[in-house]
This record gives sequence, C-alpha cells and structure tokens, in this order.
Amino acid sequence: MPANGTEVLPPLLPVTPEDHGPWVITVSTILLIVAALTTIVTLVSRVRILRSLTWSDTFLIAATLLFVSQTTCVNLASSSGISKHRDTLSDVAFQSYDKFLYASHILSVLVLACSKVAVALLLISIKPFNTVLLACKMLLGLIGAWTITFTIALAIQYARSPLWSLSSSRYMGQEALYTGLAVTHILLDIGLVVLPMILMWKVQMSQWKCFQICALFGLRFLVAVLTIPYIVSLRPVFHSVPLDEPWHILMPTLWFQLLQSASIICTCIPSLKRVFAELQMGMMAGTVSEFFELSVSGAQGTTDGSTSISGKQSANATGHSGFHSASDKKWHLKGLRSSNHGRVIEPSESMRNLREGAIVRSI
Repeated sequence: MPANGTEVLPPLLPVTPEDHGPWVITVSTILLIVAALTTIVTLVSRVRILRSLTWSDTFLIAATLLFVSQTTCVNLASSSGISKHRDTLSDVAFQSYDKFLYASHILSVLVLACSKVAVALLLISIKPFNTVLLACKMLLGLIGAWTITFTIALAIQYARSPLWSLSSSRYMGQEALYTGLAVTHILLDIGLVVLPMILMWKVQMSQWKCFQICALFGLRFLVAVLTIPYIVSLRPVFHSVPLDEPWHILMPTLWFQLLQSASIICTCIPSLKRVFAELQMGMMAGTVSEFFELSVSGAQGTTDGSTSISGKQSANATGHSGFHSASDKKWHLKGLRSSNHGRVIEPSESMRNLREGAIVRSI
C-alpha cells in the first residue's frame, strides 16, 4: 500500500502474455465511439440544413446501430477466448467464443452493406445522368446479392463446422469464405469510388470543385486498402502449426474492426462537404452572406432589388437539395434581368453557376 494510504487498484482489463484480449475490447470500443460521433455530427448537420433525413441517412443510422451490436459481440468473444490459447480454454468458454465470433462476422457483413448502400443512395439523390443512374442501381443489386450470399454462407458455416475440432478441415472452408468476402468487398468499394468520378467527368463544373467532390468519395478507397492487411493477417489463423484459432484471431479481428469504422466514417464524409462549405462561408447559423448570394446567382454587382431576389433564392436553395427544374432556371434568369434594370447577365455563366451550386448542395 502506498505511503499516502490510498490503494492502487489493479487494471480493469489486464494484458498478460497468455491473454491479449483486452486490446480487442479497447480498440473496438474506441473505433465504435469515433464512428458513432461522426454519424451523429453528420445527421445533426443534415437535419439542421435540410430539415429532413434521406434514405441514405437511414442506412447510415442502420450501419452505426449494427456496428454497436457487432462490437458488443466482439467484446464478448474477446472475454471468452480471443487471443487465448485453445488448450487453456474450457469447452464452455470455447463454445461461447465461437458463437459470438460468428455472430460478429455476420453483423460485420450487414454493417459494411449498409454503409455501401448509403453511398450508392447518396449518388442517386444527386440525380445523375441515365448511364450513371443505371450503374448505381446495378451496384445496389450487387450489394444486396453480396449481403445475402455471405450472410447465409456464414450462418451455414457455423451450423456445419465441428465445434470441438481444431483439424484443418474445420478451417479450409473458413479461409475460402473470409477471403472471398474480403475480395468482393474491395471490388464493391472500388465501384463506389469510380462512379462519382464518372459523374463528375460528365458534369460541366470547375476543375477544383470536381476534384473536391471526387476526393470526398475517393476517401472510401482507404477502406479497400485496409482490407488487404486483414486478408494477410488471416494466414496464421489457418496455417499455423499447431492450429490455434483463438490465439491467432487477434490481428484479423482488429483489422476488421478498423475497416468497419473507416467504412462508416467514409460514408459520412461526402455528406459533411456541405457543412464544411457553410462553416467556411459563415452560414452555420443560417445567415447567407452577400458573397455567397452573388457567387450562386452569377451577378457581379447588386442593387436593392437584385439583392432581395437572389437572397430569397439562396435561402430557398439552402433548405432543399437536388437540381433545379428548367422552369425554375428560366424564372431565375428572368428575375435577374428585370431586377438589374436592363443589365443582361450571360445565360451560360449563370446556368453554369446554378449547376455547380446544385450539385454541391445535393452533397
């Protein structure tokens, strides 16, 4: 006991040479908190700006809630046997470990699927060209097929695997299943990165804005990159001599938790583009600056009449996402001409600014 009379309590989750499970609990909990906070910020900002939530936001919420359940299963599996040697586990402990680990894998597929669907629905909400729209719908179908296939495959694998056996036959099917899951996950994420780039390539927009939007969606490539270390870390689990799955499953579990958290965060980032722009323009409290009004309307100078008209249009655009209809664009140009007392603004310039503003506001 220390000299000051206070007792030093033992660590809550002690790490020993024979048990590294507390690392999984600590890391997975931190990653869950980061993903949850990012989701909350995204949803609050969208409700504050758009006054509503879209289907993309609904799937983002579903992904975060499923991630909470998945992390709970991982923590329970860690308490039961992750990063412990098989010969030190009782049959009851190993059964609990195996059950929670499989449950976490099934929930992981659902987490990744919901985050992918959220990105695809966000692209559809921009109302892209027919070719890109068709590609987005096809990608949604592939994501649905991927989710159903691997969810059922994992459930069947758990039901058929000999629970008490540590033979190579138990892991032969698991290695092929987990590798196939990871590879197809990478391909789907690459598709989610390529589609926004195709969309931006067909839209007449300044190169800087195209680069910004492509970069926001392109950050999802990080999720695909993080999947590669996960695949590599699976090798000791299935090829160690002697086979000891609970001990070697530590690193694959950590990598899998990291890529799920990154998937949710990368889903949130494109939606936060609008928040970043409004913070930069000083509009978080709902005040639209004159500079922003002029940049959207295409006007270089203003009178009292033109300021009021463009202000109304900018405020209306702040509350709604998506492209303006053709009639709205004509009315906008007509109002600008009449309010500026005969001074005509070139349609090509104003139309280009409207188009750029509409896509940015949609995101």
